[in-house]
Amino acid sequence: MMEQTGQHVVEAVSAIQGELAKTGIAKNRKNDSQKYMFRGIDDVYAALSPRLSEHGITITPRVVDKEFSERQTRNGGVLYCVALTVDFHIRSKRDGSEMIATTIGEAMDSGDKASNKAQSSAYKYMAFMTFGIPTGEDADTETEKWPHGPHKNRT
Repeated sequence: MMEQTGQHVVEAVSAIQGELAKTGIAKNRKNDSQKYMFRGIDDVYAALSPRLSEHGITITPRVVDKEFSERQTRNGGVLYCVALTVDFHIRSKRDGSEMIATTIGEAMDSGDKASNKAQSSAYKYMAFMTFGIPTGEDADTETEKWPHGPHKNRT
């Protein structure tokens, strides 16, 4: 039986989704100043990179738009704000098939790292959306705050 060409990338992404659906990536990191838990870029790389390699998939980013602005901090300093629109080319080394996932990454920094942070943000959210990576938690705690029960049951 002949393998249909041009479909490997879809099959591989689906397989990786299935693998990550079992474990997810927990929100194990804490932002102490703003008191929230999050998944860092290193957590995403650690979970995704071996699977990409195993399935013969590469991801190459291409920034297609950049917005830059400056804001003044409360202390009179400068905060650099960057918003990037990034196309992520997800390719199969087996048959050359490709899909493109486009996402936006935003970040602020008082030094020279705003663009780097925005790129990391874009990659993380591309990965979460493309590969359907759950947090590994049982339920979204925000649903408990709805006055009429969980949001999913509302009409």
